[in-house]
Amino acid sequence: MTRATLIVGDVQGDVDRLRQALEPYPEDEVDTVFLGDFFQGGEPGAGGGAAAARLAMTRRNSSSVLGNHDLFLLVMVERSRGGDQLGAWRTRDGLSIEDLWLSRRGDWADLNAVASDAELEAWLRALPFLVELEDGTLAQHTDDDRYAEIGDTVDAVNSAVRAWLATTGGAFQALRYTIGRHGFDDPERLRRYLDHFGVRRVVHGHTPHWDDVPISFHGGLAVGYDGRFSRFWGRAEGEEPGPIGATVAILPPLPVGAG
Repeated sequence: MTRATLIVGDVQGDVDRLRQALEPYPEDEVDTVFLGDFFQGGEPGAGGGAAAARLAMTRRNSSSVLGNHDLFLLVMVERSRGGDQLGAWRTRDGLSIEDLWLSRRGDWADLNAVASDAELEAWLRALPFLVELEDGTLAQHTDDDRYAEIGDTVDAVNSAVRAWLATTGGAFQALRYTIGRHGFDDPERLRRYLDHFGVRRVVHGHTPHWDDVPISFHGGLAVGYDGRFSRFWGRAEGEEPGPIGATVAILPPLPVGAG
């Protein structure tokens, strides 16, 4: 019997909640797709992002894509080893790359955990940007179409990213393609992107939503799974994280007429 597909959106360091979320879905009963952003936003000093990435790495019947926070962590790992490619880099406000990472809830415990675990770092560097599922669904991190600038096919994009991440400085090059948001708000732009890769719909994380379940738009041709999962990510005073089911949920059937 074909297994259902479980989509896991942005975990952002909350590994204990991730374990809770996965309990109803034994790893041999579903195919699990992680949409990236294991890092940044967990309990400070706990290394929850590295623990979440290890969970994904070892979970059977699963695949993962890279998110911007995962790439940012790899940039910082390279910096910790003396890489100077970004030594003079500054934001418009004058922040260094380290300052920016820390301001976005970077965790030194995550950095140290990845830098000291060759297997985990290699796994992260081998992750793709895109995963095409059997039903023609494209899984990626962002709700943006910049991945199409990298290549004309899923394989071409992933090959280019893999080559970047095999070189020092490549993580920062890849990071630039994972920042954009709301590219799929325009239905025509979304349709062009689906046609570019020959897929039927796209599922993504990256842009938070406030629904109780993953947010579906344009007749189900795009579905967002960033339901504000981490309990530790800084928010407005009194604002609670979203329910687990807003980020971790079974992939719905393709909409009628998709593709």
